[in-house]
Amino acid sequence: MSRSVFGLNVLFSVGVAAALAACGSEADPVDPGAAGSSGASTSGGTTSGATSGGTSSSGADTAASTVASTSSSAGTGGGSTGTGDGGSTGAGDGGSTGAGDGGSTGAGDGGSTGAGDGGTMNPGDGGSVGCGKAVTRPNPRTQQTLTVGGVTRYYLIHVPENYDPSKPLPLVFGIHGLNMNNVWAAHDNSGFQLIQETNNQALLIYPQGLPANGQSTPPSTESQWGTADSNWGGPPPNANQARMTADLAFFDAMLEHAKTNYCVDTKRVFAVGFSQGGFMTNTLGCQRASVFRGLAPVAGWGPNGSQPTCSDASAAHALIQTQGDSDGTVTPQLGQATRDFWRGRNGCQATTMRSSFGDSCVEYQGCKEGQPVVYCTHPGGHNVPSGAGGRAWRFFQSLK
Repeated sequence: MSRSVFGLNVLFSVGVAAALAACGSEADPVDPGAAGSSGASTSGGTTSGATSGGTSSSGADTAASTVASTSSSAGTGGGSTGTGDGGSTGAGDGGSTGAGDGGSTGAGDGGSTGAGDGGTMNPGDGGSVGCGKAVTRPNPRTQQTLTVGGVTRYYLIHVPENYDPSKPLPLVFGIHGLNMNNVWAAHDNSGFQLIQETNNQALLIYPQGLPANGQSTPPSTESQWGTADSNWGGPPPNANQARMTADLAFFDAMLEHAKTNYCVDTKRVFAVGFSQGGFMTNTLGCQRASVFRGLAPVAGWGPNGSQPTCSDASAAHALIQTQGDSDGTVTPQLGQATRDFWRGRNGCQATTMRSSFGDSCVEYQGCKEGQPVVYCTHPGGHNVPSGAGGRAWRFFQSLK
């Protein structure tokens, strides 16, 4: 079931113009008005609907300090792995490792070592260098860590129960909104429910945003709304490009770690995000255009015609967007502006046809091959409607 989210209005700029706001007790982007200028809400807040304009570092300061549930021992003659189911508990601020029952510790730098004589297998078309590596399946509720720019960052990872390191899998990022945490995104009934929907057919990563002071702390083990003070790109209203750059570097680090240690289909990397997480989803589509195959923002906003901060002119992605008809936080006008931006980038016409992804969805005609745009609405406010995660996954599966 969906959970309503309460908002407060905020404004910030990243690069030329980049609004940050979104879910939980989140900052409320409101209708930007004609020509996309910032529009003040009746409660006194102002917002605008742009993505961050900054490009980021490639995560050069990224070193990996993962907890033991992702690590495995150095393989010899086929690669031995730890026997613990899920391994150790989460690491503290230092990201130290610890072995579960029978589990061996990590191989250093956050990565498990290659298996067998001759190292890793040839990953083939689309497969990452992690194909062929033996790993211990991590506990999906144990926070993993990476050190990025000197800051410990946290994320959850779900590896399918039937994981086969010889078969490349799609990778999906599930991104929480403002004042929420990654436990909500991964495990709450009002979240994306991607673990259930993907049915062991994808690798899933749920990153954790930083609090207002920029200093990372381990997320709660429980789903949180309105208490985590966690955001993407910096805290409203003082967000800045440096914070967005740091968050983009965090995504670079998670992606690199996943590709190095797991068998990732590098041609099938996707992002799903709610509210401010939807904003971050669109930002990734702009700033990491060559990485992501498809995007699924839910009650999210991002680039639009009035604030063209999508710096990569080549950025064009398959898109399925979900918008509440009565959303007062990310208004329908903001959602439509985001839709129209990607529709323009994908060369779509203004005409629509009914979509196979639901009666409330339409698909735009004439889009470039492999770059469809699907727009779905629901009669509700600022929340994740039931089935949105499953619909996003079916959309991703349909892409060739």
